Amino acid sequence: NAKLQVKEGGVLHGLSGVSVQFAKVEFKYAVPNQKKKKSLLQEGPLLITHHGISGPATLRLSAFGARQFKDVNYQGDVKVHWAPELGTADEIFETLWKLTLVSGRTVSSGCPLQLQDGSSPIPRRLWSSLVEDSGIAKERKWAEAPKKQVRKLALNISEFMVHTTGKGVFKDEFVTAGGVKLKEINMNTMASKKCPGLFLCGEVIDIDGVTGGFNFMNCWSTGFVAGNGAAECILSSFS
Repeated sequence: NAKLQVKEGGVLHGLSGVSVQFAKVEFKYAVPNQKKKKSLLQEGPLLITHHGISGPATLRLSAFGARQFKDVNYQGDVKVHWAPELGTADEIFETLWKLTLVSGRTVSSGCPLQLQDGSSPIPRRLWSSLVEDSGIAKERKWAEAPKKQVRKLALNISEFMVHTTGKGVFKDEFVTAGGVKLKEINMNTMASKKCPGLFLCGEVIDIDGVTGGFNFMNCWSTGFVAGNGAAECILSSFS
């Protein structure tokens, strides 16, 4: 969730349903006894929702960083690059600044940046919001755009900070993280190594996959093995 930025007056307000085909999301977290923070990175499609951001890139980030997000109570900053194929903030700034010399279009009219296939990486509604957040007036033309504000726009494209305020409130999680450690389980039978006669499967185990059928397959396959293991255990007790 990013409720501060999706509410009225926020950068993402009114953008629910807007998506980008390829974005990069990064979450930095502190490591005990280390000064330098570590980073989690994911790339892929990104969707803006009524509550913040979602989509494959965001879901993978939350999956691989489940424990790290929990440690900070799901509050922190996620850096979004809306168009990583366009390069760094400096490279994007150089491209945008050239437009101030030749373009008579208004800055907010649409993203002038193009990918190799000629398509625009940033939808018009999102572009307009990023332009406004950069301090550039809606009617201002490229030839009139101040350098400082163009640089801020380049940063908004490449290093936009989403301030997370919590996790989803509608129980839309796909799987839980954590559980019984795999080293404590006999994977041939799914029997517990610590508690004889106990067989484990599914989300009880410390396994969580990314979105898709991975978590279903974990539940089905480990359930099958655990069921067979439990049945053999019971039958062997009568022999």
